[in-house]
Amino acid sequence: MNPNPYKEGTQKNKIFEVLSDLSWHCSECELPGSQPAKALQGLRQDGFELEKNGSNWEKRMHCNNCNRVTPHRRLVSVDRTHEPISRITISSKLRERIIKLFENRDEILGYSPTGRAIEIDHRFPEVRWNGSEPELDISASDEELKNRYMLLVREHNLLKSRNCETCKRTGIRGSFPGIYYWYSGDKHWPSDIPDNDEAGCAGCFWYKPSEWKEKLNEIVNKTDEKSS
Repeated sequence: MNPNPYKEGTQKNKIFEVLSDLSWHCSECELPGSQPAKALQGLRQDGFELEKNGSNWEKRMHCNNCNRVTPHRRLVSVDRTHEPISRITISSKLRERIIKLFENRDEILGYSPTGRAIEIDHRFPEVRWNGSEPELDISASDEELKNRYMLLVREHNLLKSRNCETCKRTGIRGSFPGIYYWYSGDKHWPSDIPDNDEAGCAGCFWYKPSEWKEKLNEIVNKTDEKSS
């Protein structure tokens, strides 16, 4: 019986097939796709365990195939070892409400995209979840919605995902390109906060871009007042 649970032809199906021998495999030349990290995250959320090396689900080692030192991944078992982590399905009614609440604006650049859909993204990234997303009542307050979600165009959503994945892997928090500022803490994930605690995201641009900009503008305005 083939243990591969994924639809044939999908990236997760192909990656599972490679890893199903339970050996270490090079992420650069053996796992399909230019960026397998998202699919590997999906495997973990679906209940499959990858071997951990410290706090990371990878191990850097020499690859005899591409003759480089690269991240390698290994599947511990072809059977699920924990309950799948899932996100709630946002109903069309709730989606309309969220988009209206945020005025259909991308939170990073503050504009409304034309000719394409904007995406609802979680502030606290899935890569740090240790359980399924809590249910959200349709009567949730505006404040609850603002604390859980933001609106981003597709390219900004992907950029946020990459920064959050890097932060989870390295413990170095992301920054707005070229501006190394965190209004709470610094570039390091706080050592006294577990890596699945949302409190560790406070102060990071990618967690609350609007608040990050407000805090930075406060500093700029105070500087202007002193110089005038």
